[in-house]
Amino acid sequence: MKKTIKLLLKIFFALLLSILIYFAYLKINSDKLWQTINQQCIPEFKNGSLQSPCIKVDQQHRYVIYKDIKGPLHDLLLPLDKISGIESPILQQKNTENYFMLAWKNRQLFIKTANKPINEQFLSLVINSKYGRSQEQLHIHLACLKAEMYQIIKENEHTITTSWQLLKQKINSHRYIAIKIPATNVNKISPFHYLEKYAAEQGDNIAYYGLAMIPSTQKSEFILLASRLKLLDFNLGSTGAIQDYQCKLSDN
Repeated sequence: MKKTIKLLLKIFFALLLSILIYFAYLKINSDKLWQTINQQCIPEFKNGSLQSPCIKVDQQHRYVIYKDIKGPLHDLLLPLDKISGIESPILQQKNTENYFMLAWKNRQLFIKTANKPINEQFLSLVINSKYGRSQEQLHIHLACLKAEMYQIIKENEHTITTSWQLLKQKINSHRYIAIKIPATNVNKISPFHYLEKYAAEQGDNIAYYGLAMIPSTQKSEFILLASRLKLLDFNLGSTGAIQDYQCKLSDN
């Protein structure tokens, strides 16, 4: 019995140490995207010589479309203004840009660079939780869904309503909540507002959640998915795990 307890304690402390080292590493490199925006994307845009990984700079709506090195089919939308991430109060302000919809409006740019036809139904937009990200600048991932994730979501879509509720089936062994939103509403109200309201009603904090937006099979609707950090389940709220940067779905 004592040997078992000692073994469990060793495993626990080894895991804890690994987590601490991981977060320390992330902290060291956490401004890389922000630096690239300011040191490469903006200067190149002003000089009229925009090059990869900087794909597009929109000064009117204050964002950059960026080709992530984890690819090849993986774009990011980043604000030109300093916004840390999903937990930022700036995202709840009325005059803040709707970054999810801006990312969605740039989907054709993503599809054109894919060199193969991609059905919009395969696309997903994702932001990770404060504790499941590597960068301290808000970035929304645009990529295809993994084939198994696409299948799970489509099989459960008929159970998703206009109120947040737990999906019956786990995704990547983690629990997700989901809500169906009319496209007209998403154009007016940022997905961040929907999740913030839910978290507040639960007496919780949005910082613990990862958030995803995918098109419904009904073209007039979107589905929002969210997963909360739960260390015992090895879940850091990294909803990016539902994405496939190769877009194998389009190969079928």
